[in-house]
Amino acid sequence: MPLTRRSFVQLSIGSMLSTSAGRLLAQGVSPHKAQSMARPPASGRPFNAHFVDIASAAGLRAPVIYGGVENKKYILESTGCGCAFFDYDNDGWLDIFLLCGTRLGGDPPEATNRLYKNNRDGTFTDVTEKSGLGAVGWASGVCVGDYNNDGFEDLFCTYFGQNRL
Repeated sequence: MPLTRRSFVQLSIGSMLSTSAGRLLAQGVSPHKAQSMARPPASGRPFNAHFVDIASAAGLRAPVIYGGVENKKYILESTGCGCAFFDYDNDGWLDIFLLCGTRLGGDPPEATNRLYKNNRDGTFTDVTEKSGLGAVGWASGVCVGDYNNDGFEDLFCTYFGQNRL
């Protein structure tokens, strides 16, 4: 079988890839010393950021519960929860949806997801019960999109167990 130009190119590329892969694998398992990089000099500009916790004053008062307080025995307790900033009532202002977990013992019973309506003045009102979004469970992630094309954004929440739309 004669070696065509196309076969030669394919053989060359395959050979280069296998050689590169072999070198990378060998480098990954052989001991080598990584050099520390020097820290760049400071810019000289002051860092004037100042963070203030205003959650309670803004109306975000419900506790976010996720697993045990002292110990987190299972990975489920340590993954944390998600949030979504979206306009649930189409008023042009971003509202907040916070996911919540629970404790393995089930306490406290009030640990649910929360939907906060933007009051347009820097504060929020808890409208969870009115919206029907106060599910209890091990929620971990949320994404927003108009799933059914009704003009309102829908939420897809991932849970330990069954996900919810």
